[in-house]
Amino acid sequence: MCGRIVQKSAAIDYVETIWPKSRLSFSDPAGPRFNVSPGTRPLTLHMLVDAEGTIARLPWGYKRADSKHFMINAKLETILKNGWPWRFLFNGGRIVVPADGWYEWPALPDGTKQPHYIHPRDGAPLMLAALTAWRPGAELDAEHGFAVVTNDTRGGMIDIHDRRPVALPPEAARRWVNPSTPTDDARQLLRDGIEESAFAWHRVRQEVGNTKYQLPDAIQPA
Repeated sequence: MCGRIVQKSAAIDYVETIWPKSRLSFSDPAGPRFNVSPGTRPLTLHMLVDAEGTIARLPWGYKRADSKHFMINAKLETILKNGWPWRFLFNGGRIVVPADGWYEWPALPDGTKQPHYIHPRDGAPLMLAALTAWRPGAELDAEHGFAVVTNDTRGGMIDIHDRRPVALPPEAARRWVNPSTPTDDARQLLRDGIEESAFAWHRVRQEVGNTKYQLPDAIQPA
């Protein structure tokens, strides 16, 4: 799954990864975040407002008014089957969540869990595919939130966790967020996420289990 991410790079680095010639500007007082959790508003990149692209904070976590489920991840296999509830968001709600890496908590033999930080070996920003119910003018609440797409069929990082977010290469990310990309093409993009071999991971301190822990050493090897 994907339940905690890191957004430590400058906003312009995320923007230039997906739109190299963009003139977007973004002023954000939050600064780098080393422990971003569901229920908050991470940075996102999308084309829901402007054909030139937008960087904005949207709520992480989606809860339909007719459902009791608060969903932070969207399973790829459900999306490919055009399943509920993602079929309602697919054509008009494709966004990416930029990140520098994410955390997982695999279980140890003694039953405890050890947090690990997973990140790209080359240090480049990641573009995580996501689906949102937000539209221009909508409230920034769970009914209009987003869920990160996850997959377990591309290597899976089994020794860490059997699911991981679908991270798209820059060109695929550009096509994913473009509303003009046909539905079938967009679904195919999700099958072609970045391979497991592009990632590295290591143990990190237990303090990252607390979402208030935002120090830079959160991502350092324990």
